[in-house]
This record gives sequence, C-alpha cells and structure tokens, in this order.
Amino acid sequence: MSNPQSPQNQSAVPTGKGSSASSEAQTTAAQAILEDVQKARLSTRLRETGTKSALVSAFGEDPQAYSSGLAKQLAELSARQRTPAAIPVKKQPSRLAATLDGLAGFFGPWNTIVAPNATVALVQTPSSTNTSGAIGGEIYTGDIALEGQVYNGDAQEQWWVNTWQYIIPLPIFSSNPGSLAYRFNVGASVGLYRQDFLTGSVHIYATVATTNDLASQPIDFSQPVSSTFAIAADLPTRAVPPIVDGNAKITGSIALAAGKTPAIGIVIGVIFSVAKGNLQIIPGEYSFVWLTNPDATTNGDIGKIEYRHDPFFWVEAVTRKLAYQP
Repeated sequence: MSNPQSPQNQSAVPTGKGSSASSEAQTTAAQAILEDVQKARLSTRLRETGTKSALVSAFGEDPQAYSSGLAKQLAELSARQRTPAAIPVKKQPSRLAATLDGLAGFFGPWNTIVAPNATVALVQTPSSTNTSGAIGGEIYTGDIALEGQVYNGDAQEQWWVNTWQYIIPLPIFSSNPGSLAYRFNVGASVGLYRQDFLTGSVHIYATVATTNDLASQPIDFSQPVSSTFAIAADLPTRAVPPIVDGNAKITGSIALAAGKTPAIGIVIGVIFSVAKGNLQIIPGEYSFVWLTNPDATTNGDIGKIEYRHDPFFWVEAVTRKLAYQP
C-alpha cells in the first residue's frame, strides 16, 4: 500500500478534546512511556561512549564531559518517584482467545469497522532555548501523515513527543452479550531527509484502552490493556534510503454489557530525540502511522479495524471444553 497522503524539562500541551481527567490520564501515560524510553536510551549511549569518543570530538564536544552528562541524567531519571502501575484489566486467557479465533470462521466471522479520524492529544517540546522546530502530522482516515523538522544544539538529547487519539465505538448487543474480540495493525514508517546529528532515536507506539459502556464509563487511558511499539530505533539510521519502519499487531477482547456501547480507545505516540544537529522528516508516502485490518492489501483498508462477537453461551461452551483437555 502507498500513503494517500528528557530528563530535561519539557513543555507539554494537551490539546485533545474531552474531560480534563481524560487529558491528564493521557499525559501521565505518555510521560511514563517517555521516561522508560529515555532510560533505555541513556543506558545504551553510556555503553557506547567508548566507541563514540571520536564522533563526539568531531562534533566539538569533550568525550569525558559528554559521558558524565549521560550518567548524571540517568541517575536523576532513575531517582524519580514513579506512579504505581495501574491494575491490569482482566483479559481472556490466551488459550481461550486462540481457540475462539480458530473457530471464528464457523461461528463468529470477523467484521470490519472504519475508525473515526484521530484527534491531536498531546504536543510536547523541549524547553531548552537551544532547540527549535516541531513534529506534527496531517490527519486522514486511519492515517497520520508525519512531518516536521527539529534542531538541538546541545550534546545531550532533547525530546519531542506527539500523541493522537482514536475513540472507536463498536456495535451494541442487546442479548447474549458475551465478548467482543478485536484486532488491527498499526503500521509506521519514517523517511528522513536530514539526519546530520550526533545521536537520536524514533519511537512509535500504540496504547489501547477499552470500555463496555462508553456513555457511563468513558475510555480511561490510565487503565490500558496493552501498549506496543511499532518502531523503536536508534538514529541516524544506516538504511539506504534512510527509512525506518515497523508494525505492531494488536489483539484483545471486551466483556460486553447488554444494551451498552463498547468502545476501543487508541493513543498513537510518536517520540523523537536528537542531540547536536538537525533532523528532518520526508513528508508524504514514506512517513506515516496507519491503522489497518490485519489482512490489509489496498489503500481502502486504511482506517479499518476488525471485531468479532462471541456470544456468552459460545464462550462458556468453549471454556468448558478446554477445561477437560490436558
């Protein structure tokens, strides 16, 4: 298919629509993921200082001061008090889910639904005066077309974070509600026009939260059911042409409530870091984040996710059958 179209202080601007509690939950979740990414990046860069000395010197920096700065940032970040992880939402046992998936062609076929367009949720940029630029994206059906250019004059990486939100209502089942399985892919690609910098990284992820009653229990991203990276790559990339891509396969299920509207919430997160230089994204067909159904083959599949209704009696029957097997 082709595209139809830090430890340092940060400036975070929640811009998505919805309650302040929802926006705060999204910001908190995004910050937790950012801190995990930052820790991993700092650890990696510390391990590489011995092999990067000549490169650091070529960028006009003192290798020893560079290494000390990394160690200090990692220590400060590791010392921060993190909010305890949310209690995980109960999901179907993997064996039951796999069995229901295998029998879907006979009893409960997969259906597709088109996701509403995403909305911008968070834009976070470095507060350092030695940085400039921004990352953004044009929004289409199931497609965020990435674009932007950023600069950091410091030897320590600064971070740009953007998130977009999808809220996808699913069909209501008034009787024999059972469960609703869902599946979709998040495909991502970033083409780089300029990557003349010391170090950097790109991470693109999808966080999913669900509800079985959208009207009275809105999506709460402080209680996610999954968070998966489509891209987690160091930069500059050595690929020719300089394109980084990846794919995340998302599956899950929702325990239905009779007569209520189930829904899936998806946060797409994009994180860039850059040290000592410029990064510019090639806009257009090489830079995007897509939602698609798992067997997508054409542009017409962009924006589609799949769902399957498993009635209560059917879930119970399969559960009992599995209980008698070793």
